[in-house]
Amino acid sequence: MGVRRSKSPVVGGVACGHPREILMRIIDCLTLEHDLSLVVLAAAVCVVGTAASLAVTQRTGPGPRRFLWLNLLAVCLGSTVWATHFLAMLAYQTSVPMTYGPGQTLVSYLAGTLIMGLGLHVVALRSGHGGYASAGGVVIGLGVAVLHYLGMEAVHLPGSFHYDPALVMTSLLAACGFGAAGLFIATRSRLLKWRITGATLLVLMTVSLHFIGMAAITLELDGSDRVGQGMSRGILAIAVLLAAITVLGIAVASVLVERAVDRRLASEAERFKTLANGTHEALVIHRQGEIIDSNAAARRLLDLESEAGLRTLGAWLVALAGHESLREAGGDRRIELEMPGRDGAVFPVEVSRLGIQLANGQAGELVAASDLTLRKQAEARIAHLALHDPLTELPNRRLFAELFEKAMSYAERNRDGFAILSVDLDGFKQVNDMLGHGAGDELLRVVAQRLSSLLRKADLLARFGGDEFVILQSRGSLPSEVVGLADRLLTSLSEPITVGTSAVSISTSIGVAIYPKDGTTCEELLRNADTAMYRAKADGKATCRFFEEAMDAALNQRRRLEGRLRTALAEQRLDLAFQPLVSSEDGGAVGFEALVRWHDAELGHVPPSDFIPVAESTGLIFAVGEFVLRRACEAAISWGPSLRVAVNLSAVQFRRKGLVELVRRTLADTGLDGNRLELEVTESLLIDNRDEALQTLTALKALGVRIAMDDFGTGYSSLSYLQSFPFDTIKIDRTFISGMDRNEQNASIVRAVTSMGRGLQMRVVAEGVETDSEAALLRSFDCDEMQGYLIARPMPANKVADYLSATTLSRELDARSDETAPIA
Repeated sequence: MGVRRSKSPVVGGVACGHPREILMRIIDCLTLEHDLSLVVLAAAVCVVGTAASLAVTQRTGPGPRRFLWLNLLAVCLGSTVWATHFLAMLAYQTSVPMTYGPGQTLVSYLAGTLIMGLGLHVVALRSGHGGYASAGGVVIGLGVAVLHYLGMEAVHLPGSFHYDPALVMTSLLAACGFGAAGLFIATRSRLLKWRITGATLLVLMTVSLHFIGMAAITLELDGSDRVGQGMSRGILAIAVLLAAITVLGIAVASVLVERAVDRRLASEAERFKTLANGTHEALVIHRQGEIIDSNAAARRLLDLESEAGLRTLGAWLVALAGHESLREAGGDRRIELEMPGRDGAVFPVEVSRLGIQLANGQAGELVAASDLTLRKQAEARIAHLALHDPLTELPNRRLFAELFEKAMSYAERNRDGFAILSVDLDGFKQVNDMLGHGAGDELLRVVAQRLSSLLRKADLLARFGGDEFVILQSRGSLPSEVVGLADRLLTSLSEPITVGTSAVSISTSIGVAIYPKDGTTCEELLRNADTAMYRAKADGKATCRFFEEAMDAALNQRRRLEGRLRTALAEQRLDLAFQPLVSSEDGGAVGFEALVRWHDAELGHVPPSDFIPVAESTGLIFAVGEFVLRRACEAAISWGPSLRVAVNLSAVQFRRKGLVELVRRTLADTGLDGNRLELEVTESLLIDNRDEALQTLTALKALGVRIAMDDFGTGYSSLSYLQSFPFDTIKIDRTFISGMDRNEQNASIVRAVTSMGRGLQMRVVAEGVETDSEAALLRSFDCDEMQGYLIARPMPANKVADYLSATTLSRELDARSDETAPIA
């Protein structure tokens, strides 16, 4: 700023000079007319304030507080420029007295801050857009110029300022140019080097405008006295100090906020990185095929560490970009693709794409890929299990039905036939019970292998469950072909099978139905083949039978019997009859055996020999057994306290877990003492699983229940059973009692059994006594008890009391007759 003391208008000749003269004028103004220490201080305040402003800029992104942060940034930037300007004014050295108008000083601050705030809002209209950043920089440069020149109007001195238009225009161009360039660079990237470059340009915006603007001024003294109308330089210094402190406070707060934000962003980034690496889904961020980032799953799945993996991914991304399904669906839909793996083999992946904005503002893409290998394998396994038996890997019933339809279509086109063979193992349950289910499974696998080895490729073998196998023999319409296959099956399965350390011998029953003679649907042929198989079992097992119409009638009769039995159980239509057991010594009743009876409204009287086997094969025996046990105990309560009731146990009922608990609960519910209940078991019941049978009988004995061996002498190991099991009673089978008065061999057997019973301290009961001579022999053998038609036929429960009264009266009469008889 030049000074002249003339009163005439001064026209700065400098403006019309050479640019070199202009540059020299600016340098002279800075070096000769300013205190350089204060100039440095002003520059430092400008640098710190600009840095603080840029720190606040990082918080002006999209969000609910954006407007607040923009206004705070305007205050920060305005305070920086204002403090820089007036510090530089304090650095100006002159002998002319000088003061500053407070109102004009405040107006300069407000006007400049307002215009700079407007520029910041222009920049924020579209974050990251260079055009808006440059336009906002121009507006901010104008705001700096307004603050400077209004601030110069606040200077009171004995004279007036004259401005060089060229330098004023130069200062405006410098401020707007540096402002536009600084904001363009500072907002384009978050990298430190670009932020420092932008901050430097913004500092030059403020400094260049001030010193060029000061160089443009010429002061002409005119003797006017306006100095006393303003603030002194000391007061201005205090104001500038407060502004500087404000700027520094904003700077410190901005740094602290930025550090806290950086820490939080770093923590969130680490957390998201951990989450991304923890997922099994491969995540890749790329820009036009260039990988920006990826998670651990992507590096492992796509082999991104190797050059081959990167080439593969690049080719895959190119193919992915052209995929119609993903291009149309964007990121809303997943599709399945195949991509090459490390070993060159392709594997299935599920892919989705999502367009994202990268940190530098550029467009990128997030690709998510899931390896579907395990899922595809699981789906294939599930599909296989849906159609195959998991134990033997043979087709199951569902797949058999599908293949049956194809075989039937082929047979119809070629006027051919085929056979259905129902194959069932004899004695499989005994293997399961004796050796365990693991051995049973192994047996089934070996059987499946043997059956498969005997079939042609055109034949079909399926397992329907348990030990039930079905064979579809193609072109098996001729009985000779079926018989040949059946013979091979019977021979192969009759050979011992090694299961673990045991050699198991089984046999097979086979039933055959032929298409179309025996049926035209899968259900019909399977039903008829099963019917023939049951006939094979009934005929002695280990054989083959072809379906006949008569078999179907028998099967229908069996099914009808089963249905009526279910109805009888549901409606409580079974009855009990009681047959007395009497003492051989005096004929007095010692108990009754409970016998189940069934009279059906449609079927009439059905003997136990007809419905008990049906009940055992269908599982209804458990309901029948529980009914008989409970009714027998309830009936025995009304008898004399010394009379017992005997109940037969079916082998199927005995093997089922829960028998001991059933007996315990029945005794508790009915109030019958355990020693008045006798449970009868047969030798065949004990053959299947000796250890479990002994455990069950021991538990029953613990309840006080008596155990009787029924039909003694008809089994294979009677003597060893008597030694091993806790029996109280032996019941000699009726086949040995009948006609023993005429058969010396039978009489010898009965005599030996009664003698053995006394030696083992077991009571011996003779069944089926029908003649006086048989009874006399039994008394001579010291047999304990008798039962049979000679004593009484089975009677309803309501006749037991009459029988007891009649037998008691008869015994009393016999006793009196003996007392009055003459002594020989």
